[in-house]
Amino acid sequence: MAIKTIGAQKWTDTNLDVSTFQDGTPISEISSSEQWTAYADAGTPGWSYYAFDSSNASLYGKLYNWYAVSQSSAICPKGYRIPTEADYTTLITYLGGVDPAGYKMKNTENWLTLGRTPGNGSNESNFKGNPGGYVKSSTAEFWDLGWSGNFWTQTTSSATEVVSKRIYWSNKQCISVNAPIDMGLSVRLICTGSSQDCTDGDFDITNMF
Repeated sequence: MAIKTIGAQKWTDTNLDVSTFQDGTPISEISSSEQWTAYADAGTPGWSYYAFDSSNASLYGKLYNWYAVSQSSAICPKGYRIPTEADYTTLITYLGGVDPAGYKMKNTENWLTLGRTPGNGSNESNFKGNPGGYVKSSTAEFWDLGWSGNFWTQTTSSATEVVSKRIYWSNKQCISVNAPIDMGLSVRLICTGSSQDCTDGDFDITNMF
């Protein structure tokens, strides 16, 4: 994981891949669709690899349920937090608007191609967005690996939905989607700490807990 300066902001350039809260409390791994639904019904924090396959971790990190990320200070190391919708708006505005922000946020590899439409982006922003897919609401099925990247924000849109950000293979946009809280999405962090905390370059987030 690395910190990248994008405009006036400092973002992590890979998806979150931790399995404990900052205080050392484990976040449970979810290993079946039935368990995902049960955790959502109970409001229990949890995460899964896409398709319950740990080989997806290196590119895509973990997919977290809302209960794992709803308390930003619990899952983020000191000086970092889950971005708000406003944070993403600042990023998107800096990149030129909804279109072409998505294209500039998408990685130059790992996106699928259909027909003559390539999915890869330019990564001009250094956001390095990869298409980690998501856990679908209600059915807890896995969707869209290779086709979309979906990210939680801290901003709720209702008692049962949260604003998420989505980049998609077939267009250049980064759009807002109201995500039901029983979904599983990727997480990026934004650095708001001291200049030392936010120095550009590689760091091991597990050493910060």
